[in-house]
Amino acid sequence: MQFTHQFSVNAEAGAVWDFLCDVPQMAACIPGTSNVREAAPSAYDAEVSAKIGPVTARFACRVTIIDLNDEERIGVVELNGKDTKLGGGVKASMQMRLESTMPTDVIITSDVDVLGKIGQYGHGMISRRADAMLDDFASCVQAKLETGA
Repeated sequence: MQFTHQFSVNAEAGAVWDFLCDVPQMAACIPGTSNVREAAPSAYDAEVSAKIGPVTARFACRVTIIDLNDEERIGVVELNGKDTKLGGGVKASMQMRLESTMPTDVIITSDVDVLGKIGQYGHGMISRRADAMLDDFASCVQAKLETGA
């Protein structure tokens, strides 16, 4: 499944980029994320809970930073997560890029594979959950950077 989400932040592009590249700080804006810890210089482990249809999945995730281009403000990460209780998983490749400044446009493009029993809920249900999570993420980023929270 492919998703593209875009939102604007009323802050300088440099401040938005710095926030998004600070994984523990940025992860605090991802709904259901906890226990974020650095596993290696470019890799982080985290737990992510998400209600998908009638079940709540709890993924043990590894996020690996593949590329960060500070000059062009483009970043690529890969995510692998497993929920052993439900017998499912998720694999994703995500690109974020910033365009313009004041306001700064954030564009996130994701290619996501949902595996196992969780994937049986279908594209529509998973897509709605992804949209809701990214809307909440955008609101949190905006609140932190626009008000200095």
